Amino acid sequence: MIKMRRIKARLAFILFVLAAVFTVLGGRVFYLKTVHGSQYETESRTQQISRYDEMISPNRGTIVDRNNQPLALSTTVYNIVMDSRVLQELGKTESGKKTQETTLAALSSVLNIDRSTLDEYLQLDTSWKVLAKKQPKEVKEQLESSGVKGVVFQKDTQRKYPSGVMASQVIGFIRGDTSMGLEKEYNTEMSGVPGRSFITYDGTEGAVNQEIPAQDGDTIVTTIDYQIQQFAQEAANQSMADYNAEYTAALVMNPNTGEIVAMAQTPTFDLNNPAKPIGIDDATWNAMDEKTQYEYLNKTWKNFSISDTYEPGSIFKPVVVAAALEQGIISPNSTYYCGGKKKVADREIACHLRSGHGQETLEDVIANSCNVGMMDIAEKMGASAMYNCQKDFGIGSLTGVDLPGETDASALMYSEDKIRSTELATMSFGQSFNTTTLQAATALCAVINGGNILKPYVVSRVLDENGAIVKEAKPEIIRKVISKETSDAVRKYMIATVDHGTGKKAKIEGYTIGGKTGTAQQGNRDKGIYTVSYAAFFPADNPQYLVLTVIHHPESYADGVTTAAPMIKGLMEKIIKYKNIEPDTTVSNTSSSNEKKTVDVPDYTGNSLFDVLYDLDAHNLQYEIVGSGNSVVNQMPHGGTTVDEGSKVLIYVEKGEGETGNKVVPDVTGKTYSEAVKEITAAGLSAVTENEDESGVVVKTDPAHGITVDEGSEVKIYLGDKQDETTDESKTDNTQENQSQ
Repeated sequence: MIKMRRIKARLAFILFVLAAVFTVLGGRVFYLKTVHGSQYETESRTQQISRYDEMISPNRGTIVDRNNQPLALSTTVYNIVMDSRVLQELGKTESGKKTQETTLAALSSVLNIDRSTLDEYLQLDTSWKVLAKKQPKEVKEQLESSGVKGVVFQKDTQRKYPSGVMASQVIGFIRGDTSMGLEKEYNTEMSGVPGRSFITYDGTEGAVNQEIPAQDGDTIVTTIDYQIQQFAQEAANQSMADYNAEYTAALVMNPNTGEIVAMAQTPTFDLNNPAKPIGIDDATWNAMDEKTQYEYLNKTWKNFSISDTYEPGSIFKPVVVAAALEQGIISPNSTYYCGGKKKVADREIACHLRSGHGQETLEDVIANSCNVGMMDIAEKMGASAMYNCQKDFGIGSLTGVDLPGETDASALMYSEDKIRSTELATMSFGQSFNTTTLQAATALCAVINGGNILKPYVVSRVLDENGAIVKEAKPEIIRKVISKETSDAVRKYMIATVDHGTGKKAKIEGYTIGGKTGTAQQGNRDKGIYTVSYAAFFPADNPQYLVLTVIHHPESYADGVTTAAPMIKGLMEKIIKYKNIEPDTTVSNTSSSNEKKTVDVPDYTGNSLFDVLYDLDAHNLQYEIVGSGNSVVNQMPHGGTTVDEGSKVLIYVEKGEGETGNKVVPDVTGKTYSEAVKEITAAGLSAVTENEDESGVVVKTDPAHGITVDEGSEVKIYLGDKQDETTDESKTDNTQENQSQ
């Protein structure tokens, strides 16, 4: 009984304590509600609203050319944010309703948002709603002038590219997880330090936007000259239009510093909209599946000059000669004999002029682009010296250029122990190994600049927001590969190439220019896939520019008709005019001079007519085809005869083994389109053209006139204002080992 009483007493005490506690808590709640309720409600609302806290992107660093021309820049834009709670409060009074209506009407009109959608946003429990992102300053000012309330203008940035398609693969872009070019390489420097934007609540003012300013990124000063870049892009575009190649590219470098002055290619894209292809109509693009679109865009975004490799062909010949001279394997007085072919192991490898060049000096070997002479030099060098030549000049190795995506082509090079006599021979004229355009250009710079392999670069300085230099690039000599004496000698040989050799179609009157042409078969020799190129430098006595143009896999390459000579000549002419480079030679007055140039007529018998026609053109000789067929059996005058430039050579042809053609392509050069079609049709052939405009006159045909083809064959007509330049090099004989001209 006593025990029961004690339990009841304890329970009563506990209940009393609990009642007292609840009484105190209840009083406290009542006190807070009545005395401080408004304050705490506001604070509660502030807590909810303060959750709107976002990063302010800094203005990404500007990219400019060497003359401070903007190539990429960031502009201030605004995210338009609606504060629904402020607008809800406004709607509680008559005057506030008018302001609310004004605000919603302005937002609907300016941002093109349906009014019903805004009404739905107004009822949201969240304090804010982003209505539009990255709006220009004009939109912000328009809304402000409308007297809107409950609208927050959050600062943001947007990337713009004033240059559009200019240097797009060099500048690059960042979009989501995709980045490329300088935008990728210098992302850290250009990123800046983000700021913060957040909303606080003021009981009288409603939501108030506050921010911590962002710190803008550094400025990237490139070595690119916008004007020269534009010239290079125009050259690439024109060659693509002429030859419909897989890629066309133009690279301009300062051979004394390694600075990249221009790096252009086609196909290209607009940096402001990289996902929209250029040169493909919407219907064709939309018909592609997602995989095909992806592959196309990746191909377009890729920087061909550093990412793609190919067999360089004869532009490599000066490098081989320089290495052989430097090692004393040959001398400037060395002589060679070209009989049109050379037996290597169990194969006969032909020169591009299968009748042969005859006795030649070392200068002649380069000027005539003689494969036989080069094979003789390689034979003396041996595998070890050839391997070291490629290694020393950086062929197949990364150049270290400050751009992402450079390809290491070392896996496509023969190791020293794998170089047999056949590989040694073909390497001498730039086949049986791969290189990139930039690797080839860097090697050629060393050939002409006194012998220094320089690290190429595209950014000269990095500047902070105050203009102070954060980082500065200086010319960097990687290694010395040849002496100045050797460099001077090979430079002279390359001048001879343009003056009177295979490269003379790039000659510019009044200027001494050095250069080297290249034509190389790619991959399977039976498929007729080529890459043609031309490397040139000027002023010749003190080179300031090295220009390398490439036409990679032209669709219509046929027997040497495709050439990079017009591409590089036009580009050089524009640079000369832009930089006001004075002539260094006296311009001849042909109208008053009676002096005539002469030329020794080569022996063309036994050659293919395809080869002969373009060699005749290279020697500035006219011709007339006698007979039917594509095999040259005789000529008049005979080989070795000296004649004036411009003289006519009669070429006698007959059908070779396996030839079935019985129709000869007529000469329609200089005729109008309608005249040419009529004459070609009358000859039993079909005339086609890719020119949209049928005005002008015929500058060339493919196949060339005089060629025997099957009845009904297509003859492609090329229209223009003047006689088009044809190649100085001829087709490789696919029945023989790889050849290059």
